[in-house]
Amino acid sequence: RPSLLTAGAAVWLTGIICLIMMTPEGAVLDWGALYLRQELGASAALSGLGFGAFAASMALMRFLGDLVRDRYGAVRTFQVSAIFAMAGLGAAGLAPTAEWAIIGFAVAGLGLANTVPIAFSAAGNLPGLPQGLAISAVTFMGYSGLLFAPSIIGFVAEHTGFAAIYMALPVFIGVALALSGLMRHADTAAP
Repeated sequence: RPSLLTAGAAVWLTGIICLIMMTPEGAVLDWGALYLRQELGASAALSGLGFGAFAASMALMRFLGDLVRDRYGAVRTFQVSAIFAMAGLGAAGLAPTAEWAIIGFAVAGLGLANTVPIAFSAAGNLPGLPQGLAISAVTFMGYSGLLFAPSIIGFVAEHTGFAAIYMALPVFIGVALALSGLMRHADTAAP
């Protein structure tokens, strides 16, 4: 009987991909407004637009995601999406003004929108594991990035500033990009 202990590396690596790709969402949700206000001098009204732009672009791309994935495949869609996320977060971290950081957050939202759904789909199609078991393990790992990473980010940002955080997140996304071959399972039928 298959179990997570005998599942092999694919399910764990897919979970790590989800954790990595959900961490920036928590970073923008929990810390984006503070970054815009404290480090870039945005007004209270403008600082709220950071997450708004991120969430709106993410929602738009989620609606278009299946069309893009059907046309280009899961691996290529994931790779291009990860590059957009890296560029957007890096731009937000390097932004000279709040307006440029908001644009960076919007680009990051476009990029991050479909990476986790593709990873969930890949988890459900991993050979050798029941779909429910693989998806629940990957989901648990992914949401831990959304739940726990923001506190770690806040602690680190006290010492480095949020700009450094937003410039460092693309490095982690680079790890997910390097593992993107696992997303090929999203284009296969469930075992």
